[in-house]
Amino acid sequence: MVEILTSKMKNDTTRMFYNDIQANDYYVQVSSITVGDAERQSAVNAQYSINQFLENTLFGKKVEGTDTKFMVKYYPWQKDAVYEQYDDTIDMEGKRFYSVVGPNDNDTGDYRVFKCLANNNGGKSIAPPNWNPYTTGQVYRTADGYVWKFLYFIETSQFEAYNAVGYIPLIGSNFVINPDPNADANNVVYGSEISDIFVSNPVDNAGYKSLNGYLTAAPGNDGTLTLRANDINQIANYYNNMSIYCTNSDGTSRLYKINSYLFESGTGYGKAKVEGTPLTDGVSNIASFKILPTCIIEGDGTGAVAIPNVVNGNISSLVILEAGSGYTNVIGKIVDPLFDFDPEDPNSIDVRVALRPVLSPLGGHGYNLIDELHCRHILLYGYITETDNNQIGRNGTYSHIGMVKNPEFISASANSANTPTVFDNRIAITTDNIAYAVEGDAVQQLNVDNEIIFTATVHAVDETSNTVYLSSYMGPFANKANNDISLDTTLAIVNSTGQRMLINTPTANNIIESDYVQRTGQVYFMEDFVPIARTFMSREEYKLVLEF
Repeated sequence: MVEILTSKMKNDTTRMFYNDIQANDYYVQVSSITVGDAERQSAVNAQYSINQFLENTLFGKKVEGTDTKFMVKYYPWQKDAVYEQYDDTIDMEGKRFYSVVGPNDNDTGDYRVFKCLANNNGGKSIAPPNWNPYTTGQVYRTADGYVWKFLYFIETSQFEAYNAVGYIPLIGSNFVINPDPNADANNVVYGSEISDIFVSNPVDNAGYKSLNGYLTAAPGNDGTLTLRANDINQIANYYNNMSIYCTNSDGTSRLYKINSYLFESGTGYGKAKVEGTPLTDGVSNIASFKILPTCIIEGDGTGAVAIPNVVNGNISSLVILEAGSGYTNVIGKIVDPLFDFDPEDPNSIDVRVALRPVLSPLGGHGYNLIDELHCRHILLYGYITETDNNQIGRNGTYSHIGMVKNPEFISASANSANTPTVFDNRIAITTDNIAYAVEGDAVQQLNVDNEIIFTATVHAVDETSNTVYLSSYMGPFANKANNDISLDTTLAIVNSTGQRMLINTPTANNIIESDYVQRTGQVYFMEDFVPIARTFMSREEYKLVLEF
């Protein structure tokens, strides 16, 4: 028995988390957790580790909604690489079915994302698609036999800001976060386009006729085309039920079905009467043409049109002229030519071609990139600016980073627009006994019974302002009334050698406590690493890529 957790569920879970970030306050919080003699402590998915992380928070930076990005795997275009062609019968998740053409390989100076619709039967990609605003349907056919569909682009500045190791953001003018169809009736899309039509027997099929030539006169009012070609057949109605694809010198093309055909022996030209109005359609008197077997696409959608590529009687692929829409079930077939094709004859070498239409993702390629590119990752981006650095500790080390939802602040309730962009979680104390303060020293307070009621670490000392900054001060002690810490402002702070530092009076003017309400917020992510030292020049960039 096979159980499948579909990509749609994973993608929608990613969407829900993205929406949750927009509706709530998320912070990247930095913590310094050590045990023993400054020994690094690993993050663990357990309550003790979560408590330790929160209690040792040094500072935090708010993650803005605009700096939250959907992320997908980064597959840069590479010469001689083989890309997976899109197939609606295969789970494409984890496969390299799209590529990113960067500034070194395109003329636009940015990053263009193209989806592989056909890979020339598993051939190597030799040349990248080069974006052009005038390309019909933004479908590119390269000389190596690949077919690419342009999806979206990333400006160089956006790529540099938001790319993470192995991942790129879904951003740009071609990217829209499709809303929930249940919440937006106008966004409901039924069915798919025809992405491609695969030939199931590309080597074995045989016996199909084709003809290339030129028109010698303007189309008649009755839809008659005058044909000139070296190998034009002289049998009446020989090309009946076949298709003729006419192309003007400016590249515009039209497809028609041939209803009747006659050969004029006096001129050596053929006369094909077609369904439709080629004269009104603008088919010129010198247009080129191809006569090909007719492809029929039948299903519950409408509008799909395709023509076969015929080489020496063999059909190896088809070209989609119109992708159509609304398909959920579809078949394709090539109409048997009326003449010189008899695959039922045991003495014939003719073999019918077998076709398998491929449906695009719902709504067509490029409609819903989150689903189409199997997006399961979210980037939370934070950056410590020079201004931020002046508000937090500019020295010391930290060894943990995490993501916290809705931490509370004294100056603003959770989810308030007034929540700070950055916060310093240290306690700042002004003391005339600054000489007794040493960075990294463990300090404490003792009550009248000589019991420890408060512990902390000296994180920084500013001798110019007689200020001592304390961190890691959330010990197993009872908090003071109407406060979330156990610091007693009436008692001295004692260093590791027993020297006492008195808080200057009035103490209310000489203590600055953190705006962060201690231990609040839901920890969604933690990571430990080799301790990072901060300086006044520090400008950290945080990129957290979460997988769902």
